[in-house]
Amino acid sequence: MIHYKDGGYGLEGVRLDPAGGAFRFGAGLWETVYYNGRELCHLDRHLDRLLHGLRSYGLEYATVDFPAVAGQVLNRNGLEGRPARVDIVYPVDGRAASPVLTAEAVEPKPYKAFRLCVCEDRHVSALNAVRTTNGMFRFLALRQATARGFDDAALFDLGGNVLEAAGGALVFEKQGQFVCVDSPYCAPSVALDLARTVLDILPVRVPSADLESFRHAYLLNSLIGMRPVVAVGETAFVPDDAACDRVSPLILGESA
Repeated sequence: MIHYKDGGYGLEGVRLDPAGGAFRFGAGLWETVYYNGRELCHLDRHLDRLLHGLRSYGLEYATVDFPAVAGQVLNRNGLEGRPARVDIVYPVDGRAASPVLTAEAVEPKPYKAFRLCVCEDRHVSALNAVRTTNGMFRFLALRQATARGFDDAALFDLGGNVLEAAGGALVFEKQGQFVCVDSPYCAPSVALDLARTVLDILPVRVPSADLESFRHAYLLNSLIGMRPVVAVGETAFVPDDAACDRVSPLILGESA
């Protein structure tokens, strides 16, 4: 994979200072942007969130011409005109952080419905509200879920309330009312923000005991759009493509 770092493009890998925070502690922020073969979808929203996160923690950073650099990374990896993900990563060491950009192909699965297991472990932190690179908890939750034959894992807070999936935001619906999780410990979601421009989604607390009261559930992220969730653990939901068909084209930069 050809990547961009410090003004150049290379294959040799990204070097980190072994005494720095990125190497020792996984310190850094990141965003994933979907490239639908024509455009980098909602790049401005992703950059606003990324740079706001750096500023909110008082971290110095450098910027580049992100559309141009991303375009070069896509081109050099032979991904122009093909669905791909572009990751923008800011490793944080002692000096001003500078971005690393990578790109890899993705396979759209527009008809997929998701099955989520229940993650029994808990990880609640104010850092959950920023997309940081030290995401080992989510990494392990997703890895354990797929090893058990699930597509993703549902995460909960210390009180047993739903937070999100390891791989994206969750939305639920009953009696025509859509709800999302109201918690300061959820990762920010561009996909959810976009869904709320199309659907009336009310932020509420969702205890695990209330899951069975919902008829529909959905998983959202920038690479899949909005897709039905058919189960969270032993709780089943009726798949609903109609709502997904209203939201996914907006997230994925497709015509409705």
